[in-house]
Amino acid sequence: MVTLVKGDFLIDQDFFIERSEKILDHLKLDGDVTIKFSNEDESRALNLQYRKKDYATDVLSFPINEKFPDSFYIGDILICYPVAEEQAETGKISLKNEISTLICHGILHLAGYDHEEDSGEMFMLQDKLISRYFEE
Repeated sequence: MVTLVKGDFLIDQDFFIERSEKILDHLKLDGDVTIKFSNEDESRALNLQYRKKDYATDVLSFPINEKFPDSFYIGDILICYPVAEEQAETGKISLKNEISTLICHGILHLAGYDHEEDSGEMFMLQDKLISRYFEE
């Protein structure tokens, strides 16, 4: 199950939950994920705390992988809405497409993929999943 915490940001909650769950199914990840949208201050603080990088970043993933009596918790994804907006504008794509990419990217990190360590496999799978599950 995907829980989306959007705060005051305008997000198509149903679209992103439904598509995220399809990616989890595709990857055979059975459990719960929380996707939270944040501001730059929160993103920067968490990026500094966990990655020692002092700037707001587009997406952070926090694998938890913990079994509870009635469920399994896969982890959390944090998306910085203002950074996503800026990247969408710079890349001349819709904000919905940019957020789709960031969600997919975050889920792949929760699944154990690491683009800094592989030879492009994560990005190839990301492109495949986005075209299959997020494009309308």
